[in-house]
Amino acid sequence: MGQWWDEAIAEAGEQPPADLSAAVTEELIALWSDLGEAIRRAGSRSWSAECDGLVVRIVMLSRLTAATSWPWIPAPLLASGVYQGILQSAGIAFTAPCLAEIRGVNLARGQG
Repeated sequence: MGQWWDEAIAEAGEQPPADLSAAVTEELIALWSDLGEAIRRAGSRSWSAECDGLVVRIVMLSRLTAATSWPWIPAPLLASGVYQGILQSAGIAFTAPCLAEIRGVNLARGQG
């Protein structure tokens, strides 16, 4: 009988990713999504130690590659300015969406 994680390990493959930059980009997209969920779980507190940990990882990986393009960011993080604020505070260059673009993302994703 296998372990719960056997299928995930098989999916990861035997070798490291051939394109490390692409792997980091994919991980950053997942981390931003995780941050959105962590903020939601924080509820009325709005922020938690989990959020801090995710921001550390987002900033470190963004400094290795580049900022995640805003269309990949959860709409609530764009609308609240969390995405923009984190990258600005960390001194990481990025292209910010305008308000109309954020509204368009919300509508396209069924959130507005």
